[in-house]
Amino acid sequence: MPRLAEHTDATVRAISRALWAGESPERLVPQLLGLAREVEPGSATWRFALRNLALTWAPTSPWKASLVARDLLAHEPADHAAWAALGLAQSILDNCRFAIRCYERALRIAPGEPRYAHNLGHLYDVVLGKPHEAVPLLKVAYEAEPRCPDTAASYAHALARTGEIDSAVTVLRAALRGGATRHQRELMRWLRAQQGTAQG
Repeated sequence: MPRLAEHTDATVRAISRALWAGESPERLVPQLLGLAREVEPGSATWRFALRNLALTWAPTSPWKASLVARDLLAHEPADHAAWAALGLAQSILDNCRFAIRCYERALRIAPGEPRYAHNLGHLYDVVLGKPHEAVPLLKVAYEAEPRCPDTAASYAHALARTGEIDSAVTVLRAALRGGATRHQRELMRWLRAQQGTAQG
């Protein structure tokens, strides 16, 4: 039994290092699945495996991520990362209103978490058409990661929709100094056009 525990601990440490290093999902998923199978369901190690499986799968295999997140939440309903993984998976599946509820739950458990604030703010702005409710959330995310172009773009979009065009241009310009995607360039052109209309 002590040898199994040592093996499990070593596996958790190896996976944690791989997660920190940004290991590819193709290599992580088999390790996480193996770990989940060899430990007691509901244990801390099992929760670690399922949490990271859900987070790893959410962008590319949202159905699998949703099932794993639900399994984890059945044992640990206060796991904010599981709620966030479920929210991301459901938004990719276009179940955006359910995704919003998931992110709201995640933020109630982990207030101020910038990634959750960003995703929820973006959904408020784009899906619900509530930019005034989105701006405070996106401001939290932007202040935590001011150089992240995706966060800045979401914040700028919501700011512009509340009439803060100049602030939106300033936010986006600063974040895009290192380069921009096509969508971010299109957003900047739209902001400039709005700015010109407001000044004219």
